[in-house]
Amino acid sequence: MKKFWILLLTAISTLSVAAQSVATKPATSVQQQANEVQARAATDALVEKYKLNADQAKQMYQIQKRKLRNLAEIQALKSQNPALWRSKMASVQEGTLSSIRRILRSKEQVTLFQQTQSDVRRLKSAKTNELGKQKATQEAIDNALLDIYAE
Repeated sequence: MKKFWILLLTAISTLSVAAQSVATKPATSVQQQANEVQARAATDALVEKYKLNADQAKQMYQIQKRKLRNLAEIQALKSQNPALWRSKMASVQEGTLSSIRRILRSKEQVTLFQQTQSDVRRLKSAKTNELGKQKATQEAIDNALLDIYAE
């Protein structure tokens, strides 16, 4: 009788674990497909902007996929631990920009990248000044600055 209960308990727990893993797989593939579409769209825009060659476009696609994967991993932190989320979001943005800068080869590409980053810095400075005059909290300022991002 003891063996019967142990066998029954094991079977039930195995079935529940199997059911959970089956239920999560379709959602993951849907999310992956959405990420693929987003990564492709972002890559296409950057290929056009920087006039990337085929090798650079392939690398850019990998960079965009990595960025989206990293953003998905930290998404839960936005509500659980906003300070950590902001820190990780800034790291993802900086890492993505560094990776993009590394693949740019021609002088025109680098100049355009530097100009874009200069424009972003100006926008961030203006937003900081604007929110400072409104006496916004540091958290609100940080959130607003994270929204100003190019690439």
